[in-house]
Amino acid sequence: MLSGPHRQQEDAIMRSVVHLLRGLSALFWGLPLVLLAEAHTELYAKGRWTVLMAPWAANGLLLFGLGQLHRFQMQERIWRSALDRVMLLGIIHFGLTPFLFFWHAFPYQSFFGHSVHLLFISGMLYLHQLNYAIRRLAFMIPDPTLRQDTELFTGLNRRVLSFLMGLGMLYWSMGWLTAIPAPFYALLKMVDHLIPVAVVLLMVMPVSMTMTMVWKLKESIFAVLDERTSGSRVSD
Repeated sequence: MLSGPHRQQEDAIMRSVVHLLRGLSALFWGLPLVLLAEAHTELYAKGRWTVLMAPWAANGLLLFGLGQLHRFQMQERIWRSALDRVMLLGIIHFGLTPFLFFWHAFPYQSFFGHSVHLLFISGMLYLHQLNYAIRRLAFMIPDPTLRQDTELFTGLNRRVLSFLMGLGMLYWSMGWLTAIPAPFYALLKMVDHLIPVAVVLLMVMPVSMTMTMVWKLKESIFAVLDERTSGSRVSD
């Protein structure tokens, strides 16, 4: 049987693990919802306020998940600093989501268009740093296979996102040029019409890989809990 202080310590650890699992679940469901809510341009064209709430609600679910993760291993400085960066980017992304609605309502306002481009860049940077935080979390779980898989897939994911950010910034910078050759201008006009579909296609792989790693983290944590529970029953 566990003594009083040991029992309190065990309860504190279990509470932090519960917050961790709750946060990972919120991230797993929030990631595809954010992608769908921000890429579904037909909804924004209807101009309803409920449409404006969709990306807010989806991004709010991600922020809730990050807040739950903050309550796990609060003494780990590297883990906390990684989460702080993700949280800051998440708040910035949350604040930029209304410009999707304004951009579709006033498509000829360049300010709204540039804000949507910034939203796209911030979203990829947000996901990039989230993958780094997932990598740090995997190193705190006693599962060597999970660490190797997370190191591989989050590294690949971050490289892909860095490449996409470079393409996005190149496209954004082209819009600031005053003189563009006619072939490039025609290409930019064609890309403008394909942006919603292109964003979804380009972001599906990074988002799905991130969801896969989040799911594997949950499974590994449940496996560790089962081992600890079985060990405590044997000792009792």
